[in-house]
Amino acid sequence: MPSLVNSDACIISARRTHSRHLAMSNKTHEVVEILGIEHHLAVDPESLNEAGVVWTPAVRALASAVAPIIEARQASHSLATSSSDADGTGPRSRPMRVLELGAGTGALGIALACSLPNIHVTLTDLAPVVPLMNTNADTTRDAGKLADGSETHVAELAWSRDAVLALNGGEGASSGGGGTEGGTHGGRDASASRERWDVVLGCEILYWGGWDVFADDTRGPLLEACIAACERGGAEGADTAVSSPPTLVVLAFTVRDQGRESGFVSKDFGEKFWLRLLDGGANVCVCGDEDEETLARMDADARARTEAAEEGDLLVLGAVTKRSK
Repeated sequence: MPSLVNSDACIISARRTHSRHLAMSNKTHEVVEILGIEHHLAVDPESLNEAGVVWTPAVRALASAVAPIIEARQASHSLATSSSDADGTGPRSRPMRVLELGAGTGALGIALACSLPNIHVTLTDLAPVVPLMNTNADTTRDAGKLADGSETHVAELAWSRDAVLALNGGEGASSGGGGTEGGTHGGRDASASRERWDVVLGCEILYWGGWDVFADDTRGPLLEACIAACERGGAEGADTAVSSPPTLVVLAFTVRDQGRESGFVSKDFGEKFWLRLLDGGANVCVCGDEDEETLARMDADARARTEAAEEGDLLVLGAVTKRSK
């Protein structure tokens, strides 16, 4: 892999090449309602371009699609470490671990942590973006908006398999591999556990690369990161006490170039993952506990919709890794 893939300056530059497709401004704050809660978020489009704005339609669509799935997974017996009383006085199940890639302002992950109890969200992006994520995570925590038992964490992450595994494992989180921890908001250190991620999110992160012949194409590293995030942690006994659904990856993206974004999802990404359309309401399930025939049917439907997408369409897709045969 070329060394430029992990260059903050190069990737931020790649984001700038896209600025002609998104009107930037010099505003420093934005008020956005997500999942029925109003969020006052710091933004920095002047310095960070696309990384410093809230992609409101995609954030809302992804949040609406994944929130009921997280709730379904939390309610499922397979996620609980022990039985819990209906009135909530019984033992609490382990927290849902959510990783957001290319989080930017952190709007998506923060909104989920404010709306859903008992989830630990790790917001990640490149080093220049970490201060913005920290600002919004701190502000949210200090305002007392986090849901019961929920936490947000911030970490620097340049996409690669090793960086994600270091972040997931915790011990290598500040080893220079791209997964440097930036802060914890609301509770203990998220890196203390080596369990795999339950949900991995990516909101409007497929446009990187392709606008300029000199810009890095980060789709390959993104695929590596998603695959690594679905691997189980390395600690003996971690994540084995109960049978958990497989890691769910959820991508929301606006089609700007059909071959680049939809083509990547259907081909490179689709070779490793079963795809499914997520609509934020109908047929809510834990996602991933279906038999292979059902997975293949949903995958075919998702591919057909993705390949038929036109410029400007907003797609929200879920994915679980294909089992090795």
